[in-house]
Amino acid sequence: MSNVMAVFDFKGDTRDLETRYDALINEVVAMSPARPIIHLAVPREYGLMVVDVWTSEEALFTFTNNPRFQEILREHEMPEGRLRVFPVHRLGWPVSAQPMYR
Repeated sequence: MSNVMAVFDFKGDTRDLETRYDALINEVVAMSPARPIIHLAVPREYGLMVVDVWTSEEALFTFTNNPRFQEILREHEMPEGRLRVFPVHRLGWPVSAQPMYR
């Protein structure tokens, strides 16, 4: 099992997509039986980029293929997102690089 990074690109007005995202995220969290290791929502010039790191492709696709997840996106009128998946070579800095803050 190896970590994967999922990048969802949603195209449209950035502020509008942020508002839609803010309205739906708690519903998505409530329906999901698993959580990503990392979750980021990043405003971009084309709209909104959402980045998750999951423990495996299986965990990612169990989440994205959940009919309730798709339903929540439709209910909040999110545009269809483009999904790109990448293997993760390393997650986090080596322990020797600690402490994180000096």
